[in-house]
This record gives sequence, structure tokens and C-alpha cells, in this order.
Amino acid sequence: MADVQADKVSLPQRSSKYGVGKEIAGKIYVHRSYAHKFGTAVTKAERSLPDDFNYAVIKYDSRSEVVSFIACPDFDTNEEPTVSDVVTVHPDGTTRHRSQLADPQIYHHKWLFVMDDYQGFDTEVSKLRSSEWLALAEVDKSRIGKRSYWEQKVVPRLCQSAGGTSIETPKGMN
Repeated sequence: MADVQADKVSLPQRSSKYGVGKEIAGKIYVHRSYAHKFGTAVTKAERSLPDDFNYAVIKYDSRSEVVSFIACPDFDTNEEPTVSDVVTVHPDGTTRHRSQLADPQIYHHKWLFVMDDYQGFDTEVSKLRSSEWLALAEVDKSRIGKRSYWEQKVVPRLCQSAGGTSIETPKGMN
């Protein structure tokens, strides 16, 4: 229990501009079911995607109107979903494809990407997960975006902390 900070943790807030989404460095991340929040920029960019590209997350930069479509096959089933392939579309229609990294990036606070009535996962459980790991002392937030660091340095402490989440296997896989 000494590993957990005593004071109450403040959860991050959804984007105030769009009412949904996680803001990181001026970009907004949302689940694809909220693409309409961005107007025609996403619809137009989507036309440049390969026909077989299946994405779960959209990253939108309103200043540049650059849209990234992010494959995230475990978005609904993993507490910290994996960033897989990414197709970035510029306003002029040019695209860039990036394959999943060997040590993949992961998303935290996935409940921010959706509204509370989203049916793919329990947003309240996801918020609890956020509260639990945010309460851990000495988590290097500059490294938590990599799956290897998260699984080696944070998850074991989550499982040991009082009330820590023990959901490490995606739902339906245990």
C-alpha cells in the first residue's frame, strides 16, 4: 500500500471543444464512432484510406486538418489498447503509412475517447483503472506509452496495490 499515493487522484477531462476525446499536444483522439464531431475533414480524409484498412481511433489536428486513422484491434478488450498501423492523411490527400512498432505504443484513459454510453466496454471500469494507476507513486509518465515499460514496471504494481485491477488478459481470452 505504500506504493500508492494517499491523496485522491484527479482524472483527466474529455475535450471541452468536442465533448469527447483525449487531448494530447493539440491533437484530439476519439473512437471512430465520434468522427462526426470533426465535420467534413475526417470524411474527406477517409476517402484516401486503403479499402481494407480497419481503424478504431482517429487523431485529428484541427489547426492543420491532418487526420490519422489508427488501427487498434484490442480497443474494446484491452485496458491499455495497442496502437497498431497508422495511416496519416494530409489535407491535400497525401498519405503516410506507419506499421505497428516492435515495442508498440499503448493508449491510457481510453474512456476519454468515447462517451459514457459507449457500448464497447464499461467506461466506469476504465475510469477506475485510470484512478488506480494514477495513484501509484513514481510512475515515469514519459515512458508509459510503450507496452514494454507498462507491462514490466506498472502492471505488476497495479496487481499488488490494494484494490488494484487484475485485468491483464483481454476480455474473452481467459
